[in-house]
Amino acid sequence: MKKVIEIPVLARVEGHGSLLVEVNVKDKQVDRVEFRINEGARMFEAMLIGRKAEEVPLIASRICGICGPVHAICAARSLEEAMGVEVPDNINTVREIIAELNIVESHLLHVLVLSLPDFLGYNSILELPSDLKSKVFEVLRVRELIGKCLDVLCGERVHPKNIVPGGFSKLPVKSDLIDLASKLGKEVKKIRELIELVGDKMIIEIDRSSHYVALYDGKSYPITYGDLMLDSLLQIPHYAFKKYFSEVVVPYSTSKKSLIYGMESYMVGALARVNTNLKFLDSEARELIEKLGVKSPTTNPYLIPLAQLIESIHLIKNITRLVDEAKLTPHRIQYKPRHGMGSYVVEAPRGILYHHYVVNGKGKVLYADIITPTAQNIADVEDSIKTIISHEIRREENINRLKRLCENIVRCYDPCISCSVHLIMMK
Repeated sequence: MKKVIEIPVLARVEGHGSLLVEVNVKDKQVDRVEFRINEGARMFEAMLIGRKAEEVPLIASRICGICGPVHAICAARSLEEAMGVEVPDNINTVREIIAELNIVESHLLHVLVLSLPDFLGYNSILELPSDLKSKVFEVLRVRELIGKCLDVLCGERVHPKNIVPGGFSKLPVKSDLIDLASKLGKEVKKIRELIELVGDKMIIEIDRSSHYVALYDGKSYPITYGDLMLDSLLQIPHYAFKKYFSEVVVPYSTSKKSLIYGMESYMVGALARVNTNLKFLDSEARELIEKLGVKSPTTNPYLIPLAQLIESIHLIKNITRLVDEAKLTPHRIQYKPRHGMGSYVVEAPRGILYHHYVVNGKGKVLYADIITPTAQNIADVEDSIKTIISHEIRREENINRLKRLCENIVRCYDPCISCSVHLIMMK
């Protein structure tokens, strides 16, 4: 006998997705899981062909209304690799600040509005008890300050106007940035207090293992630089991404699925970063992990939202340090376009983001390939659901409860569904 768990519309996620889970009740096993992305194909890779290199970061930022800054940074770095452009360290430092701001802004939105209600037994943030709701909204308002920082640095909070190959078209006066960063640094206390209040409720133990991938440089907690590290064991140069990670087309989704070695799922994102770079986390963040009793490394998807909150503390403190050290000149270097091919990888809020471009001698794009974190997490989402529901079906067969569990697992991964859809080439 088989039961089908079907969720035609996944709530509290970015974009339009659905889920189908087929359960063999007799054997207490899950036979099939399909995390279906229902967005129409978005032709960004095709749209970039023929565009000048300077235009690409701005267009690529339109892929997402949340991750725009990191898309722009990854595009600029990839094009610099293609054209042999080396930018000064100060430009890379400012890009690191922007990417870290982007990650924290995204994390706070996901955890507080989309995922936290699941852990506390509510359907939405609006149902929280008044004292807890006020605390949550207090932390959520930190995003307003982050938005001001991004406006100052990028010219536009969501879709940066001034990130270009070679640097920035413009950068602010440093005093303006220092003032905002100083205010932001004081907000760490609010996030810590929230973790101390609800952190233990965000821990659900499951026995599940998977691969995980994050950036690594052996001396810091990198976001826009470093090599790929698989399971804290295998270091992979960023330019070799496609040798290890491949995409497959599935008939039930407009998104491809990424697999390692063409066979196995893997996890990217905040939890993978904490696993990989735990010893480089700020001491306050590490103390919270120890206090909550979280063992690392782990690929328990229920711990992703908690990892996002803890990572936010580290990143905000690092942002204030980097702003203090940052030099805002030169803001851009001149370069001569040349024919070439380049790839780059950065950490977006949800994990590894890959951009690859081929350009001609005039700096126009001949080919583009973009692989987003959500596309990489899809297979892992399905494997997590299969593991967790297989375990739960042995205890009870309440379909409504199993549906809620499935939705909760998907939301833990913080899927950015609009980012995940790809142009599929037909022959």
